[in-house]
Amino acid sequence: MLHSTMEPATRIQFGRDLAARLRDRYGAVILLFGMLGSSARGEATEWSDVDLLAVTTDATIASRTLIYQGAPVVLHVISEADLTAALRKPGLSWPYWMGVLAEVRPLLGDRAAVARWQALGTELDDTEFQQAVEPLLPELVFESYGRIRSSAARNNRRDAAHAAVEVIYELRTALCLLNRRYVTRDYFAGIEQTFAFRLQPDDYPTLVTQLWDAHELEAIVPPAGKLMAAYWRLLAACGLNIPNYQRVNDLPL
Repeated sequence: MLHSTMEPATRIQFGRDLAARLRDRYGAVILLFGMLGSSARGEATEWSDVDLLAVTTDATIASRTLIYQGAPVVLHVISEADLTAALRKPGLSWPYWMGVLAEVRPLLGDRAAVARWQALGTELDDTEFQQAVEPLLPELVFESYGRIRSSAARNNRRDAAHAAVEVIYELRTALCLLNRRYVTRDYFAGIEQTFAFRLQPDDYPTLVTQLWDAHELEAIVPPAGKLMAAYWRLLAACGLNIPNYQRVNDLPL
């Protein structure tokens, strides 16, 4: 099994060396190149990947993943036009890109561009932002919660546990959109960041922690049900309308 021999300082130097190579090959196409995640924070272990970001003027460079000295290297590439579109009109990827910009460690390009892009993500007023978010909400949480209940009805513990994690991650995204905030960590550390959000379901930290740790059906279904009911109440309190259509002719096709 592969593991990396790169020390934290070596990872930063690797990023600088790669930045220099990209600059020599692509020149002004690279608007910004930087490092993300644990490598950027100096928290990487020998098993950590190396996350990199390149913002470009066009689609000349493709995203890719490769192995370098035993470490997975993930290069995320996005054009400035696509990044701008993702930030200006909130979609499901809005929290992801805002989190990326908050944690990127620039190694090449215009560092001031990061602040300009972050500002784009806050251009809409609260009403416009909510109007953009409302149609996205049916994509999150509801299907995964139904999968928990379907798995329980089939006495399928493994699928129920997997669906519980999906519910948690999708709820994290929903809360980021509802609060106009984002997280900068993966896995449960990112979930914990949402515990500080102003808008959250009743008993959210307790229920989410219980659901994350649950493995048996009797430990999964009750907190999931309570969490879902609390989420519905939160949506109503926020004045968000998630229609539950009853007739085919009413569907907005």
